[in-house]
Amino acid sequence: MYKEPASFKLDIESGVIEDSKRLVRRLSDMKGYFVDEEAWKELVEKENPVVYEVYAVEQEEREGDLNFATTILYPGKVGKEFFFTKGHFHAKPDRAEVYVALKGRGGMLLQTPEGEARWIPMEPGTIIYVPPYWAHRTVNTGREPFIFLAIYPADAGHDYGTIAKKGFSKIVIEEDGEVKVINNPRWKA
Repeated sequence: MYKEPASFKLDIESGVIEDSKRLVRRLSDMKGYFVDEEAWKELVEKENPVVYEVYAVEQEEREGDLNFATTILYPGKVGKEFFFTKGHFHAKPDRAEVYVALKGRGGMLLQTPEGEARWIPMEPGTIIYVPPYWAHRTVNTGREPFIFLAIYPADAGHDYGTIAKKGFSKIVIEEDGEVKVINNPRWKA
């Protein structure tokens, strides 16, 4: 049985895909993700900002189909650490993904299950191939919303649990006005 072709309208300026599923993550949804827990708690109690929004068009979870989504990752920091997405492995770890930066500045932190990490800066027009078996997290290092498009297999699934437990081996901070990628003091090998 064939599915019907479909089209969707993406507003490049706002990052919103019409007729998509919307997910909003506030800072309170990310307890335990940032290194400076005291700064996290203070910011949650003060304003509990939206860290990111996702606009997803998802198919049935079956092999051969594709999902796509835009993410609007807002600027901000918890202590010295820039706002980021939760990050994940795929539930089917042999699935790849493609990201396209549309607006703003940031980067992607990638990591193998053993903790080997890579940092790739992103600006509009940057395309990143995320190979199978690599966890990935995007980070907004700019002063405006960082907007990107992700395209991934419909059956890939998301494993957020591993990252929630272990974190990433590196974190991305601002120090002396510069973006720095440093060892995560809380990473559990």
